[in-house]
Amino acid sequence: MTIASKSAPLSVWRPIATDTFLVGTPHYPEHVDESYWQRDADRMAAAGFNAVRLAEFAWHIIEPHEGTFDFDLFDRAIDVLGKAGIKTIMCTPTATPPRWLTARYPEVLRVDANGRAMSHGSRQHANLASGVFREHSKRITKAMAQHYRGNSHIIGWQTDNELNTSGSLSYGPVTLAEFQAFLKDKYKTIAALNDAWGGHFWATAYDDFDQVVLPLDYAPAPVGPTHVVDYHRFLAFVTARFQHDQVLILRATNPDWFVFHNLGRIDDIDFRGEFSTDLDFLGFDIYPHLYDEMQRLGGVGEAQALHLDICRGFTGNFIVPEQQSGFGAQPNFSTLTPEPGEMRRMAYTSVARGADGVMFFRWRPAHFGAEIYWMGIIDHDDIPRRRYDEAKQFAGEVTALKDKILGTHVRMDLGIAGSDFDNQEMHRSYPIGMPSPQDDATLLHRYCYRHNIACGFIHPEDDLSKLKALYVPHWLKWTDAWTARIEAFAKAGGTVI
Repeated sequence: MTIASKSAPLSVWRPIATDTFLVGTPHYPEHVDESYWQRDADRMAAAGFNAVRLAEFAWHIIEPHEGTFDFDLFDRAIDVLGKAGIKTIMCTPTATPPRWLTARYPEVLRVDANGRAMSHGSRQHANLASGVFREHSKRITKAMAQHYRGNSHIIGWQTDNELNTSGSLSYGPVTLAEFQAFLKDKYKTIAALNDAWGGHFWATAYDDFDQVVLPLDYAPAPVGPTHVVDYHRFLAFVTARFQHDQVLILRATNPDWFVFHNLGRIDDIDFRGEFSTDLDFLGFDIYPHLYDEMQRLGGVGEAQALHLDICRGFTGNFIVPEQQSGFGAQPNFSTLTPEPGEMRRMAYTSVARGADGVMFFRWRPAHFGAEIYWMGIIDHDDIPRRRYDEAKQFAGEVTALKDKILGTHVRMDLGIAGSDFDNQEMHRSYPIGMPSPQDDATLLHRYCYRHNIACGFIHPEDDLSKLKALYVPHWLKWTDAWTARIEAFAKAGGTVI
């Protein structure tokens, strides 16, 4: 397998430079008895799978005690899979720090606006701004990378898992100190910060950076919007920095590995900044029934198309590391079950919207934990049924079609200006009861979907020449350079709305 797209600039038109269409599944051999492993590998091979994703929540297995590493379980699992022709995408397991870490170093925990530290027993409870947590994350990443640097079954890495999906906000003293340092680096002088934040209004000016507070919701009146926006810029910065630590280690260890991240929610990540330029491509975890259940976007098909088009607008083609395969539930929600044939249809929708790889979540359902009702390709009773059959059919079909898919981009006649972090955050800081630019654009996207108009999202800095029309929502931030690009597009015959 060859993937060499990192040098290509971020663009909605960018394909993944690969000769292999990844098709497979996230797999959790640590969740089942080892007697299942060979049968699982054989069934995957028979289905035409070529890759699995492993270990994104297994930090406690790989480092059971601080500084002590045990790779035996995954070494054996990777070997079984590899002998069946299944390659492995490894993950840095930093979304779930082990209990010894959070007990010994409680300062790594995120803190809510009321001063309460997050509890152990879930995921993403660690603070990405914590220098202590960063050091532990670098250590586990380096240990895993060094151990697997020469393993031919390992083809690439996923950083962490769905960063910020379960929360990004933190308000403790560690975050405050890092926020103050971020502002000092950005503004250089406290006078410049006071000017940018409008410090003469309500006497909100500061005498020094160490006086700056976090924008807490329980202030008696609204906090200045630029203060809030800078806090979210800071969260995006620490998220990119946290991932950058891992990417540097992985690339230095084996430059032949591809590196990507799987998006869940897209809070507090600037996808046109270092977060994405560090990566070879993005991944997007797509659960159409879940999104339609939560957001009521107009139907499963429309919900899937919208989310994939938003993702493609950030950096171009992507892979789907988690494609919904069945019913899903957690304590506070449940989704509909895909109808017969719908799992395959959803996989093809992902391909049509820019996916150069699809992995069905998950191979087996968990027998325990918070996601016990997320169904897998194989049922709880270990019998392959229609989900397995649909995955097998899709794998065979898409592998036969791969030469016509790979290297291509998605056609767009109508582009919606999007993919801009500052504009989303500026609206969120001061919405005045209006829909966000993205929510506004959702209505147009829905119309285009229903009328078969090729539509998607594009940043004004991207290549507009392939479009027929460009719609610009009510953005709050604009630049002269963007105006020049849009004027040139209009003079060349494009329509600007």
